[in-house]
Amino acid sequence: MIILLAILLIFVLGFTAYFIIQRGVGAIYSNPLVLATLFFAIIHLLLPLMQINADYYRYQEEYSTITILISIILVVVGQLIYMVFFSRFKLDYYQVFKDVKGRNRELNRIININILIFLVGAYFAYNNLSGILSIGVTEYLRDRISHGQGKGIQILFAHWTYLSAFIFIFCYFLSTKKKIKRKALFFTIISTALSITYYTLNSNRNSIFTMLLIIGGAWIINNRMLNTKLSKKQAKIIGSIFLALIFAFTLFFNIGKERYALYASRHKEFEYSLVKSLNGAFGNHENILWLLENKHEKLWGQTYVAGFTNPIPRSLWPNKPLGAGPKLKNMIDPGSYVIGGERNSSLTTGYFTELQMNYGVVGMIIFPVAIAIFVGFLLRRLNRSKYIIVRITSFFTAIMFATMFYYAEFLGFYSRFFISLIPFLLIYFLTSIRLKLKKTNTKLNTISS
Repeated sequence: MIILLAILLIFVLGFTAYFIIQRGVGAIYSNPLVLATLFFAIIHLLLPLMQINADYYRYQEEYSTITILISIILVVVGQLIYMVFFSRFKLDYYQVFKDVKGRNRELNRIININILIFLVGAYFAYNNLSGILSIGVTEYLRDRISHGQGKGIQILFAHWTYLSAFIFIFCYFLSTKKKIKRKALFFTIISTALSITYYTLNSNRNSIFTMLLIIGGAWIINNRMLNTKLSKKQAKIIGSIFLALIFAFTLFFNIGKERYALYASRHKEFEYSLVKSLNGAFGNHENILWLLENKHEKLWGQTYVAGFTNPIPRSLWPNKPLGAGPKLKNMIDPGSYVIGGERNSSLTTGYFTELQMNYGVVGMIIFPVAIAIFVGFLLRRLNRSKYIIVRITSFFTAIMFATMFYYAEFLGFYSRFFISLIPFLLIYFLTSIRLKLKKTNTKLNTISS
């Protein structure tokens, strides 16, 4: 099994290397399939390989070789089907942003509106941090779910800090005026620093990871040198990127170590290793193994309904469906998640896990077709817009569906993604209204003259 997983990983690395050699490092972001394939490989190939090698599983001591083989075949076939249908849309984000650089008036308007968005995010981040510090970081980490109950909107709005950083840095690269660039760079630094501080204190490793992904993507896709055939200069930059990744992983590892230190204090035999660190964030594949080996009822879309109904307060709908994370946790450990209870624990499910929970193994093969067509069509329509902010929205959406969608619970992904779109929609609305009014005034002046 280790040999099979190693061979599949080599194929993925070869697939990625081909695009990088042909199109440069920017291919990782210019073609969403490259990034999606890398994340698929981390979750469903690399982590299973590491778990087999370390003989480490969370839910039970071991799984049969047949179960592991079937799980790998299912996800690989599902991913290949997704790639085949998604590739038909031929997306290239380097070309999407090639003709919008230098539209300084529009960019300046985006920055000014984005400052307000940053201030909203900063306000909620400050409120959340005040609450965490008032009870103490250690106490907060003991039961993050209970402390977060009833504060869903407040927590989601705090994410606007790193979204504003993403928009600021895009404006920095697309602008050609020094004054605008300086303003964009200043707010990029401020918003990024606040985001890192906030997510470090509340031990939100995935948000730090997402922030680095989208900000790094904004830099790479707007760097012309990184979007040409691989060269010596690019090789040096790749080295710098690896150093940045090492730094990010070190931060990621230590945050996880701090979180699990509480668990280790109660379980002296627990040792925090590399595989446990990565497994805590991306170890979704074991969900599939457990579901294959243990009987469970199909949910038939309940977890997706939970995502769409999440904005409705449970006080108004006491029997509102639970998301996939609590559902799976109660399947594995009945009674570990009780609505309104303390010390609740949940699990991160992921794209293929939720398909399996709702529609079984057949769903893991069929539904990637619909998802690929939906995402591809959406991104292609957004890329045709004349507004810069709409194209930036498309790029953000592509990254989210290529990364977070693979490892997040649908309820969490949908809620966060929906809230994340609000800043882009606000900027689009305010920018488009102003441009339309300007055109109307121009026409009226022409007629009157």
